[in-house]
Amino acid sequence: MAFDITSPFHVGYIVADIDEAMRRLSDAAGVTWHPPQVFALDIMVGDDRQQFETRFTYSVEGPVQLEVAEGPAGTLWDADVHGGPNHNGYWTDDLVGDIDRLVAGGGELVFAGAGENGPEGFAMVDVAGSRIELIDEVMQPMFDTWYRTGTFG
Repeated sequence: MAFDITSPFHVGYIVADIDEAMRRLSDAAGVTWHPPQVFALDIMVGDDRQQFETRFTYSVEGPVQLEVAEGPAGTLWDADVHGGPNHNGYWTDDLVGDIDRLVAGGGELVFAGAGENGPEGFAMVDVAGSRIELIDEVMQPMFDTWYRTGTFG
């Protein structure tokens, strides 16, 4: 079953300083946060492969959670280039199929998790200037563990 475009589970923001963003959103809007995590990314960007670490967290509140993430300069998590509202995130039970469907409809694959045989884990697709992050449902237990224990994975 394809992801439901009307049901994002998070809205992602790229920020220069995750601690500052968390503090300001907490002070202004009462948002509380799961413990920030460092995640080693291995992504495919066209024919290139990039590996770097990102730091991110999600709000406790939902059902549509806020995500704030920071990353190194020169990457797709560079706040100087990609800062601010960045994407809506969706669970999918058919990552490759949903990527193919969005691209066939005029979307552009921005990046995907680099798997042995192609996209794996997650992907970002730009559709009409709106970024859609697809996260494979096989990753949901990692999120559940993080929410329950404070450690992603």
